[in-house]
Amino acid sequence: MLIDLSIPSRNAERRLWIALAISSAIVVIEFTGGFLGQSLALLSDSGHVLTDVLAISVSILTLRLGRMQHTAKRTFGYHRAEIFAALVNGSTLIAVALLIIYEAFLRFQQPARVQGTLVLSLASLGLLGNLTTTGLLSRTRKTSLNVRGVFLHAVGDTISSIAVIVSSLVVVFTGYSGLDPIAAVLIGILIMRSAYSLVRDSTNILLEATPRHLELESIAKTIRSVEGVKGVHDLHVWTITSGLYALSGHVTLDSDKISQGSIIIEKVAAELKESFGIEHVTLQMEKETLENIQHESSTL
Repeated sequence: MLIDLSIPSRNAERRLWIALAISSAIVVIEFTGGFLGQSLALLSDSGHVLTDVLAISVSILTLRLGRMQHTAKRTFGYHRAEIFAALVNGSTLIAVALLIIYEAFLRFQQPARVQGTLVLSLASLGLLGNLTTTGLLSRTRKTSLNVRGVFLHAVGDTISSIAVIVSSLVVVFTGYSGLDPIAAVLIGILIMRSAYSLVRDSTNILLEATPRHLELESIAKTIRSVEGVKGVHDLHVWTITSGLYALSGHVTLDSDKISQGSIIIEKVAAELKESFGIEHVTLQMEKETLENIQHESSTL
């Protein structure tokens, strides 16, 4: 039985549409201000927010795809589209971060005169917008990995805006523009930090790795604790999409309990759902034999 994610999905989508409008406005404002004010930090921040616009757009699309009905050819529907989008999102962030750091290096070699007052005003508007977006997504960030990715973008943007404001204040009060590329480098590092966790988690899901918060041995122990189960082997646990976990494996039953196999499997599935939140369970029953005992002693 698959969990119904449609309700939190629709709630997250409404918030994402608002975040999309805010982020799009920030991109236009900061890019214009960065170009006119000769601020690499502000231009970098606008580039970062532009990736947010793309990420939010993809998130909205994948949330809608995730609500589509399953078909005979796509038995899990389009849930994995969200994970793929998260991977692309994180990879794009890393590329943007590297570009920002490279441009900052060039700016160190050829300093530009930054218009501090203009940059300060527009960066402040950007900060206000980013804070609004962060607040909107904070309650729904656990809806999916992709929404979490957008939330991380927003948090990074907020910190980036603060860095731009600090560098512009230095320009206003001291006339020193050298802090502008330094702020840009810091923004690039922050982007890469958030992107790393996103790429790591999405890659693990696509590789069908065991979820980080679950331990295979603990799950096997829980299965063996159910009355009638003698052992478990060939156990696999993976993530279909954010919040939806699946398990497959073989369980060996007492010889005198084999006729109650379906009841035992139902008890195992109920225990796995309650203890670990695993919704989709597929277990093959086997009668206890010497071969099974030897197999289970060497592998889960």
